[in-house]
Amino acid sequence: MSLKKLLLEERSQSEWNSVYLLVVFAIAAILVIALIKPMFRQSQDIIKTEPIINK
Repeated sequence: MSLKKLLLEERSQSEWNSVYLLVVFAIAAILVIALIKPMFRQSQDIIKTEPIINK
């Protein structure tokens, strides 16, 4: 069976679609973590420098 014929099969395409979907989700998760983590770090710095209750 040639490679071209193998890649044109429906079963093979659905398996590759799953792989592509996993890759897209992994990239999206990395981007979300990279963007949200600094926001939480910044909010923790604000809480450490400013007291919540002023007496």
